[in-house]
Formats: sequence, structure tokens, C-alpha cells
Amino acid sequence: MQIEYKGSSFIGEKVTLRPVDHGDIDAIMEWWNTYETRRFLLYYIPHSRSQEEEWIKNTIARANEKQEFTFAIINNADNEFLGTCDIRAIEWMYRSASIGIAIHNPANHGKGFGTDALVSLLKFAFRTLNLHRVQLGVFEFNDRAKHIYKKVGFTETGRRRKYAYFEGNYYDEIMMDILSDEFFERYS
Repeated sequence: MQIEYKGSSFIGEKVTLRPVDHGDIDAIMEWWNTYETRRFLLYYIPHSRSQEEEWIKNTIARANEKQEFTFAIINNADNEFLGTCDIRAIEWMYRSASIGIAIHNPANHGKGFGTDALVSLLKFAFRTLNLHRVQLGVFEFNDRAKHIYKKVGFTETGRRRKYAYFEGNYYDEIMMDILSDEFFERYS
């Protein structure tokens, strides 16, 4: 499914963001349950196809209620499904929200897709939703993600010490955020 968003926040240099749809289930299931994908998101238990179909159904319902927006990340060069990203925990009164992003297939890591998707997601958050602040959490062992977030302009604001237990160790969750004016200084 291809949707055109010419001139919008949804098209980056490398990727296009479009709403997640029921037709994405095969692409999601191909990589979602791999250790490499789940490791950085701390989803320990693999999901069944039925669970993922229910997740898609719920993301569509939450988007219709303007509670959360989940997007498929599509490669502009070949229309390949790369992963997902979302804006959630939206606090309309405070103009604040949380985001998440995952490039599912490890072969697509390190190619700039995540950075481009993140910038497009933030353009949507700040330009379209009129949010003022966006935050995220990243686990201390996820160096690749920390590098991207800092590169885009996120600032570390705190830590949840020894928050996550993974592979026999406890890890901090690093909290980061970016304000709209900080983002627009980098991306007009």
C-alpha cells in the first residue's frame, strides 16, 4: 500500500512514514520475533501472529481516538517495510508525548533509515500535532540508538537506575527529550 504525502512531514530523504495497516502483518512477523529486534526493545517473549494482528487493530483504534499514532517506516528506494515508529502517551494539555522507533531487520541498521524516520516523526509531532516536547527512553547498552538520538538533538534528562533486567544484568534506562525550538534550530 503506497500513500503519497508530497510536501509533508511524512516523507524524508530515505523513508516515508505511513499508518500501520493490516496488510503489514507479514512484514512485521518476518523480523519482529528475532532476538536482535527484541533485544533492544526488551520484548522477551515472542508474539504470535494473532497478537500482532490485535496490536495493529488497537493501533488503528488509538489513532482514530487521537491517543497514539503508529507508522510503518517504508524505504523510498524500493517500498520495503523497514520497521515501525510511534508517538504515544500524548498529553495534549502539556503538548508533550513519548516516541519509539524500531528498524526490524538488522541488515537495515546503520544505513540512516532510523535517523531519517526519527526526523520525519518529529516533524509530524512538532509541525502537525503542535507538540512542544517529545521524550523517549533508551537502555544504556543501546549505543546505536543513543548515538542517533544525540545526533538528532535529544538531551539526556535523567536515568531510571537499574530499571531493566536483561541477560542476567540490570541496566539503567536513560531518559532523553527534545523541545520544538531545539528541533527547529536543526531542521527548518
